[in-house]
Amino acid sequence: MGRGAASAFLGVHSGHPGFGMMALDGSVYVGASTGETGIDVLAARDPDRSENVLRHLAWIARHDGRSSNREERERAAAWLAARSRGLPVR
Repeated sequence: MGRGAASAFLGVHSGHPGFGMMALDGSVYVGASTGETGIDVLAARDPDRSENVLRHLAWIARHDGRSSNREERERAAAWLAARSRGLPVR
């Protein structure tokens, strides 16, 4: 739980695990992180059509706080940009 999070590979930082993943064809998105009082989990089919997922990814793309991850921000921004150009979202 702490070792993988040290590099932000499996979470924000040590003791705060989390992950986000998408099917290679873009058909399913699953994410999990630690919240204030528990674990937050998000799973969506066809995430490019879900306003909640789009809002969440837009927040990730622009959030630049202590707990943010640069690579995650860049990937979310790239995914959203591809979607807005009508490209396959992978």
